[in-house]
Amino acid sequence: MSPFAKLLLVYDGSAEAQAALERCAQLSLALSAQVDVISVVDAESANAHCAGLLSDLAFHRLEELARSTLDHAVRQLTGDGIVASGYVSFGRLNDVVLRHTQAFNPDLVVVGHRAQARRSRWWGSRSAHHELTERLGGTTIVTVTLPGT
Repeated sequence: MSPFAKLLLVYDGSAEAQAALERCAQLSLALSAQVDVISVVDAESANAHCAGLLSDLAFHRLEELARSTLDHAVRQLTGDGIVASGYVSFGRLNDVVLRHTQAFNPDLVVVGHRAQARRSRWWGSRSAHHELTERLGGTTIVTVTLPGT
């Protein structure tokens, strides 16, 4: 049996997350590992973008979108014969991933990555996987980028 028995996929439906889903499926099949998929509803960031005016309706729409996105990923994995469980979690992405890894102890965390624009790098914005690397000391993180980026 492989030492990697459980994978965690962070999935938001983006093209990068879809690439991560495909890589996670390949890893899961190769390692005979089960997969936990999390979709994050970050209402705090959404509320900040709305100047604090995020309505209940908008919040529920964010949750519906996360559930739909999560269902797509879990269906794709189970269709490939992979044992997969899905979770919708609320909070900031890195906090949610940290909580999930503490609770379920995955062997690998798989995330999609979008290369930052120069302006973002210049302003000092850090991508999620950089912070995850620091916060998840000892956990292996697989970062998947789109071909050609």
